[in-house]
Amino acid sequence: MPSGSLVELAKKVIRRAGKIGLDEAGARVCGPTAWSYMKKILSPVVGELEKKFPKLLLVPEEADKGADALSKDAALQDMLNNGFAELTSGQEEILAALARQNETLTEIGDAVNSGFLEAGEKLDAVLDAIQHGFAALKFETAGLHPAVEAKVAPGLSLAEICDQATAFQYDAMKWVVAGNAKTASQRLAEARALLEAGLKDAPGHADLLVSFGYVEKTQAQVAQLQRNHEEYVNSLAEAAKYFVEALKSDPKNVGALNGMANIYIFDRDYDRAIQLGTLAVHSRPDYGAAAWDLAIALESKMKITGDTAELVEQLKSVYHHLQALMPKQPAAFTASELAHVQERLAVLDKI
Repeated sequence: MPSGSLVELAKKVIRRAGKIGLDEAGARVCGPTAWSYMKKILSPVVGELEKKFPKLLLVPEEADKGADALSKDAALQDMLNNGFAELTSGQEEILAALARQNETLTEIGDAVNSGFLEAGEKLDAVLDAIQHGFAALKFETAGLHPAVEAKVAPGLSLAEICDQATAFQYDAMKWVVAGNAKTASQRLAEARALLEAGLKDAPGHADLLVSFGYVEKTQAQVAQLQRNHEEYVNSLAEAAKYFVEALKSDPKNVGALNGMANIYIFDRDYDRAIQLGTLAVHSRPDYGAAAWDLAIALESKMKITGDTAELVEQLKSVYHHLQALMPKQPAAFTASELAHVQERLAVLDKI
């Protein structure tokens, strides 16, 4: 099974539980919040394993045997997966924990971290440092989904392919919001076909790769809607690969940078999302979507840490920037979104 699967996460917890106990192992592997939900679906499985391995949570060797047994027991795996599907809350937290176990996302995260450490506070140098770290990463961007015949009109330019694919992806997002996973998946398949056709003619084209990244990011949202944790993690990892490849081709590509920030928002890794979002806005101040996503990351972190002075000032700065930018980009922002920014600024000014 892929390294990001629910079964693999459960096995990792069980193996560590033989050394430090179930709750300590779960909190360390999943994070305290995700573990409070993961425990609900793992405990029945652990109970079944303890019937065969009574010292499962007491002896490391027994814990290893139990984890190996879970790998081979379809009934226990179904119990785990069904438990996840039946959760009424906490699935997003578990999905974030699964994403943090994914090898691809971990490797990319390490490269991002090293880039910021190398460049320090010099934002202008961070992109070069990150790109240097990405250069060593070798990924295959294989199609995760059934191929759809590309309906590309003869003579369509690469820019037009990107525009059409982006239109399909935006439409898919609307269907996700409406709860229609089937139609959303079809729109993404059509976008994917266009982009695959374009990449055949122009391998490594940064804008095509970025568009592909956003398609796979939206596919992860479809998987989330379907409660398909395997596809969710795999699609996020695939999206990240495309953004990395785009940045290899074009180190200053802000769309790819903001795409990576989006991945970390999904992963609930708000510190990295804020770092990359800040870099995207610094690199291209008129990129409204990046500023909006940075505000989302800051708001999300604030819900966890509280209204710290530093976060409040960062968020106010981003909202002031958006307040000035949004009226100039009526096609990108609605009146209600501008009103939201103004309302949040009024609240933050009182803190």
